[in-house]
Amino acid sequence: MSMQESDLAIPDVALWAMRHRLTRQQAIFVEAYRQDFDPVKALRIAGFAGRDEKALAMKLLNQRNIQAALKARNEELHCRAEEMREAALEWTRDMLEAELSDIFDPNERLRPVADWPVVWRKGLVRSLKVQSKPGHSTKFEFQIKIADRLRFLELMMRHLGMLGPRIKRNEDKKLLAAARAAQLNADRMALRKP
Repeated sequence: MSMQESDLAIPDVALWAMRHRLTRQQAIFVEAYRQDFDPVKALRIAGFAGRDEKALAMKLLNQRNIQAALKARNEELHCRAEEMREAALEWTRDMLEAELSDIFDPNERLRPVADWPVVWRKGLVRSLKVQSKPGHSTKFEFQIKIADRLRFLELMMRHLGMLGPRIKRNEDKKLLAAARAAQLNADRMALRKP
């Protein structure tokens, strides 16, 4: 399969594909192959025709420019995944380190929601109820329901493989129960007024 100069000038070919001198069909093949690593399916999606699809797919996969494009796309996605991982870990740290004092002013009054740190506005507070006290038009009662940070931490630790396999699950449950109890106690102490 030979490539013509006009193949590189097609406006809907991505820049990465042009760098590797891929035709539009080859670029589609590369992207389709990256989805499920099935060369024959990628060949069909790209619209290549031929009698022996498997041989044609292998021929495409063995081309240096397609191999280079696959490697470059995988590295690009790996870098993007690393950035997303770093952002997720930073968000997790912010959630776990957030304190109730962040949403109260020095006079122990609730700050306006717009003044709250982002982690409180977009993750920690599940609900906020404001009710006026009966008989008082200027006094309000606030009910704040906070997300279960320890459950969030448990799920994150399981995802990262930090908690043991299912055999050790009972031990993990005991450890998490103790941590939950300590967190609830700390939250109760923080909500008490001096």
